[in-house]
Amino acid sequence: MDGYEVKKVMDQVHISSEMQEEVIMNIRKRMAKGSRNTGTRSFRKMVTAAAALAVAAGVISFPVRAVVSSVVQERLESVPKEEMTELNDMVQSQHEVLADGFSREYFASEKERSQALWQAYKNGTFPENVIVQADSAADAPEGTLCYIRTTGVFQLPAQEMTDEEMLEIIDFQHKMSYAVAHGPQAQAAAAESREKDARLEKMLEDAGGGISVNEAVEIARKQLQADFGGEADEMELLTYRDGTPGVCLLDASEYEEVTFAEESKAGVVYDVGFGNPDTHVIYGYVMDAVDGSILYSYK
Repeated sequence: MDGYEVKKVMDQVHISSEMQEEVIMNIRKRMAKGSRNTGTRSFRKMVTAAAALAVAAGVISFPVRAVVSSVVQERLESVPKEEMTELNDMVQSQHEVLADGFSREYFASEKERSQALWQAYKNGTFPENVIVQADSAADAPEGTLCYIRTTGVFQLPAQEMTDEEMLEIIDFQHKMSYAVAHGPQAQAAAAESREKDARLEKMLEDAGGGISVNEAVEIARKQLQADFGGEADEMELLTYRDGTPGVCLLDASEYEEVTFAEESKAGVVYDVGFGNPDTHVIYGYVMDAVDGSILYSYK
């Protein structure tokens, strides 16, 4: 999955605040350990899960906003179409980039200010300048904030950033997200996803029907309670941008590391995810879409 896929997924997530950079680092570590299957939709679900957990403001990898204020929307719509096309093309070119990263972690004071600056941006406080960009780290001006186009990394200065610099990051993240969401690739991917959902629903129908999304969530909640006891109360069901449950209907045959296609009654499964907004730990269940039997759990 390239940078575009991740950004597109993140823009669909419904969360109450900004996503912390450590969430993306956790995804990178999970990929490095090979703990995901190679099915695109399954990994898309994992990314969605991680993003939805970050309800505490902090270091941002890229913008994930439940609601864009009218003043921000107006700003984004005013950006020349040519600039948005260039931004979208840049993201498409970052094939090996999982998600925008940072050359260093935010300082504690920067994390604290980040929350206020995100709110200020939403209310119309925008940076005076645009972020400096470079094609490589070698070309980046030393000691200043710069976005590396080829790697998708924000090169941060060694010293604590100013409010202006942090606003430039926030502004650039919003522009990238907007450009990707309105790009032709996003439209094509959305159409492909709708077609796939229709195919999976037809598979269930041909098998005599299956459990509903709400039933899948209820089964997963009961299993979560059995597995975690009181800790289960601290975990939240992931939700999409429109507020609907973040439950994916998946083709069981897409999983490679864990094989349960033969166990699935119709070859279709639900993936139901939960997470702790404080620890960013994600936990979920894959269940048969026909009878709701748990086939696999993941963390």
